[in-house]
Amino acid sequence: MNKRNMDELTAYMDAYSFVEFSSGQTIISLARTVELMRLVYKKFYNQYQLSEPKFFVLLLLGKNKEGIPLNEIGKMMLVSRANMTTLIERMVKDGYVEKRENEEDKRSTKAVLTDLGQEVLDEVSDFHKEFSHKLVSALSEDEKEIMNKLLKKIQVGIIEDFSQCEETEK
Repeated sequence: MNKRNMDELTAYMDAYSFVEFSSGQTIISLARTVELMRLVYKKFYNQYQLSEPKFFVLLLLGKNKEGIPLNEIGKMMLVSRANMTTLIERMVKDGYVEKRENEEDKRSTKAVLTDLGQEVLDEVSDFHKEFSHKLVSALSEDEKEIMNKLLKKIQVGIIEDFSQCEETEK
């Protein structure tokens, strides 16, 4: 990365340093980190004509050879039924996924990885692991473990604290 890009990233990281309370700084730091990671990952995925959601679907389906109902994939990815349908349709068009009737529930459809989808997943997986390691290389293994525990704790807290908001909105 050249000096100009580093200066731009540093400016981006310092843009919200005026926030004084620790919760606000934590949230902003998390959001900036996610945004930076998405920018870097976008370049990675573009090398393979993929997107983050497409890669996530490939990973999910690669672990379940029988396929997964579309609504379950949507829940795991936290996306709406419409967005899930659009994503799967694009992946069918790309030849990565095929849709099949769900034998366990005839009212739903499953997505199943095609041979081409498996090939793409196999090709990208090792590079993805290496790339992911590089993204968090500033952290020790202990720090990564602590960070994962803390992030899961935040996620559980969000679900517990804000799930009631959804119920009262309905």
